Amino acid sequence: VVSTQSTGSSGINAEYGYSVEWFMCVYTRTLPWATVLRVWDMFLCEGVKVLIKVGVTLLLLAFSDPAIRDACDSFDKAIKYLKYRLPKELLEEDFFVTELLNLQISERTLKEAHLSQLAKLKDICG
Repeated sequence: VVSTQSTGSSGINAEYGYSVEWFMCVYTRTLPWATVLRVWDMFLCEGVKVLIKVGVTLLLLAFSDPAIRDACDSFDKAIKYLKYRLPKELLEEDFFVTELLNLQISERTLKEAHLSQLAKLKDICG
């Protein structure tokens, strides 16, 4: 997500911090090892779109409960919830992979979102 509220002189906002950890570490610091191995298998077979779908699945599972969405009323609270309080049963291999496979995001939607975010980034960074 690119917003118009950037921090520092770099023009890149703080929201990138956690997603960078997800993608640079390929979820090894977020998911249980058995789930990571399944995600990696899917990534090697299907490509980078799997990594995006994992992130979307994590967010959907984490914030599906309206009470949790209400409690996480700031970006900081949402990140702390994702890092420290996300129920482990949501990340268990069979459950998580089933949810991931049920996520319906087309190649076209991914491409459109990618192009949209690139355009926003270009506007921010010049």
